[in-house]
Amino acid sequence: MLLQIKKFSEKLLLPLGKKLVKIPANYITLFGLISAIITFFGFIFHCLMIVIVFLFITEFFDQLDGVVARLQGPTILGGFLDSTLDRIGDFFLFIGIIFGGYTTLEIGILVLIGTFLTSYTRAKIEALGIDNLYGVGIIERTDRVLILFIGSIFQIWFPTAIWWTMIILAVGTNITALQRIIYAFRKFSKNKEKKIIK
Repeated sequence: MLLQIKKFSEKLLLPLGKKLVKIPANYITLFGLISAIITFFGFIFHCLMIVIVFLFITEFFDQLDGVVARLQGPTILGGFLDSTLDRIGDFFLFIGIIFGGYTTLEIGILVLIGTFLTSYTRAKIEALGIDNLYGVGIIERTDRVLILFIGSIFQIWFPTAIWWTMIILAVGTNITALQRIIYAFRKFSKNKEKKIIK
């Protein structure tokens, strides 16, 4: 991972997570989606302060729900909702950037492709027997949101900052998807005797 956020988030958020342990982690995940949707409108209406504030909140909830879920004990439903709502949130974030005119349609589509391939390859590989794909690839979801948050701050002084941020994400997410495809090929080619059912 490029920024290695998860290495530090649990340690920093653990005390807060313990205080919020009675709140279902799925609610926290839902709050993250709501903040991503608000960010979408911030991009659409060019309200940069709303974008910056709610990108931070999106990142915060994205980290916090994982901490709380681990304290409560992860559930199958929780894992499904976390992955699904995060993808919906990604869609709103990047569509907001495209419709807000911060990037071109072509770059935006490349980011969306890379983003969803990154998530799909992780989900598929883990479903086929790999316990945890964390750390395989240079840019994960938490990295994407934080990079976008940093780019939005720089947008205050540099009017093309978000455009360049999307270039970074377009390259980084697709490299990550490729890294995971290569990882899967190497991992599963060692177990040719196992039949993989689609």
